[in-house]
Amino acid sequence: MRTTVLIVGGGPVGLSLAIRLAQLDVPVLLAERRANASAFPKGRALSVRSMEIYRSWGLEAEVTAAGLPRDQLAFYSGRSLVDPAGNRFVTSPAARPLPSPTYTLLCSQDRLEPLLRAHAERLAPGRIRFGTELVGLRDATATVRDCSSGATETIVADWIVAADGARSSVRDSLGIEMAGPDDASHNLSILFEADLAAHLAGRQSVVYRISRPGLHGEFLAVDNDRRWLFNLIADGDDHPGLDRLGDGECVALIRSAAGLPYLRLTLLTRRTWHASAKVAVRFRHGRILLAGDAAHVLTPYGGFGLNCGIADVDNLAWKLAAVHGGSAPTALLDTYEAERRPVAVSSAAESHRRLLATLLEHRTGAAPAQRPSEGLVLGYHYTSTAVVDDGTPPPDGDPVGDYTPTARPGHRIPHVWLDDGRSSLDLTGPRPVLLVGPEATWAFGDDVHRISSAAFLDACGISAAGGVLVRPDGHVGWRSTGDPGRSSSEIHEGLLNGAFR
Repeated sequence: MRTTVLIVGGGPVGLSLAIRLAQLDVPVLLAERRANASAFPKGRALSVRSMEIYRSWGLEAEVTAAGLPRDQLAFYSGRSLVDPAGNRFVTSPAARPLPSPTYTLLCSQDRLEPLLRAHAERLAPGRIRFGTELVGLRDATATVRDCSSGATETIVADWIVAADGARSSVRDSLGIEMAGPDDASHNLSILFEADLAAHLAGRQSVVYRISRPGLHGEFLAVDNDRRWLFNLIADGDDHPGLDRLGDGECVALIRSAAGLPYLRLTLLTRRTWHASAKVAVRFRHGRILLAGDAAHVLTPYGGFGLNCGIADVDNLAWKLAAVHGGSAPTALLDTYEAERRPVAVSSAAESHRRLLATLLEHRTGAAPAQRPSEGLVLGYHYTSTAVVDDGTPPPDGDPVGDYTPTARPGHRIPHVWLDDGRSSLDLTGPRPVLLVGPEATWAFGDDVHRISSAAFLDACGISAAGGVLVRPDGHVGWRSTGDPGRSSSEIHEGLLNGAFR
């Protein structure tokens, strides 16, 4: 069997890539060895940037409906769930609006993955194969096996994308190493059911951090009603033998952390894991590319891991589509690693820093520190042959905490509400689009949007005769403050072919 793209791995990143490629009319086949979606509620936080991406794909409303209500975006810290001295930090949209048409959402993987799978199966019927395992790989030819029947099949692909997780067999088979801190902390996650909502009226949050001498962990809301995760963090010699705790010990631990000695609860499942912050030394090997956890493994702190993978997909999909459609050379795919790996390195470093800060808070008893991450989430920028540098410097400020809207090439286009009720981010399409001022006589065609909004022109740093070329992933590829002396078609072709470098 032949396909343009074979995706190995059917988690949220692999499924997201399948959806986007199918929307872009790229033949795709996905192979996932599991028969069913994940039942464990990990990968819970969808950043505002991920929600923007899902919005651009037409999925925002469904993903939002599957997540927790946005008025519950808060963080609690105390000695127990019922600690009268506990503190609640609110991060709801009303408390701190972001320069975006959407907001951060809590939607755990056990709710997100079935939604994505259903969309992928509708867009690519018969080509989203769960219960199908990769058993052989040579160049861009793969052998897969049906886990039920044992039958094997050879898949010849133009491109293979490994989205098969932190223990990626594809990455290992290619000999691609991971660099960064490993085994930064030991963790036990317990999924359980209990009626905790009655004890949390008026204090509902997404994370409930419990810290006192001898006990450091977090209750993570799955539905903020009866379904919960408790994550115990072990630093150094704390809580040795996490994988050997019995059911009774787990129940006692949850009751103690909750401060409710007679809490009735049902244990569902548990797992032990080690936090790491590692990034693959390269994201591409010939016709095979890495995405998501196969390319970068982040600690849960800051919620950057899954979101970094979703942004990988948004970056990679349009490039694969452009190469498949013949509008760009294969060299465009070289920009995937050049653009995404630096973001992964920064995200991994920040997630590790936050983990170390949390462990230090546990040892010293210090109050949890709240550090914004808008700069890392919305302000990262790309440098590659798919970006035409205009010589302007990046905005000042903390690259992690501070976000300054800018249309400097490589950055995400600023969000501005337009007269027709759309966000400027809503104007992106399957091909690069030009957003120009009302006096830009050099721009014409179906992929040109004329915008008279002074707020938009000011945010982009262009005159009424200027414009910006926005890539399908929402990042600015080119900018001219005035008439560039080129036609819009030349600008499109020049970006896709690296002609301006």
